[in-house]
Amino acid sequence: MRTVWRLGVIAAWIVAAGGGPGHAQVELDRVVVRVGTRVITHSDLRQAMLLKLCDDVSSEAVVQRCLEDRWLILGEIERSAPLPPASESDLASRRAVWERRVGGAAAVPGLLSKAGMSESALQAWLRDDLRIQSYLDRQFEAVPPADRARATSEWINRLRQRARLK
Repeated sequence: MRTVWRLGVIAAWIVAAGGGPGHAQVELDRVVVRVGTRVITHSDLRQAMLLKLCDDVSSEAVVQRCLEDRWLILGEIERSAPLPPASESDLASRRAVWERRVGGAAAVPGLLSKAGMSESALQAWLRDDLRIQSYLDRQFEAVPPADRARATSEWINRLRQRARLK
C-alpha cells in the first residue's frame, strides 16, 4: 500500500490553514500496528475495507487482523523456498473474483481512485494473494482437506504469538 511516502513520518500532524498556536490540528494518518518491519496505518485499513481486499470487511478490527496475518504470511514466504510465479490466467481469475466482490469491472477505476490505490498496486496485491494461496497449499498439502482450515488457523496463531500480536 502507500508505504513509500509514509516511511518518514508515519503519524503526521499538520496545523490547519494559517498554522500557528491555537489552531486545530488535523490527523493525516496514524500507525495502527507494527508487524515485523512493516506498519499498518489507519489509511491501510480504510483502503482494504473500501476495496474489499479482505474476505471479511465488517469492521476495522477484522480488517486489521486480516492485514496482520497477510504480512506475517508474506514474511514466512520470503524465508521459504521460492514459489513458482503465478500464471497470467491465474491472476486474471483472481482479479475476476475480486471484481465481482466490488461490483464488477466498471466499478474498479472509481474505487481505485477513491481508495488511493494504483492499478499496479492492485495487481501486486492480487499476485500476493496467489502467492499466499500457493504457499498455504504447499505448507498444508499433507493435511486432509477437511482439516486444512483448522491447521492454517493454528499455524497463523503461532505466527501471531511469535510476532507478539494479540
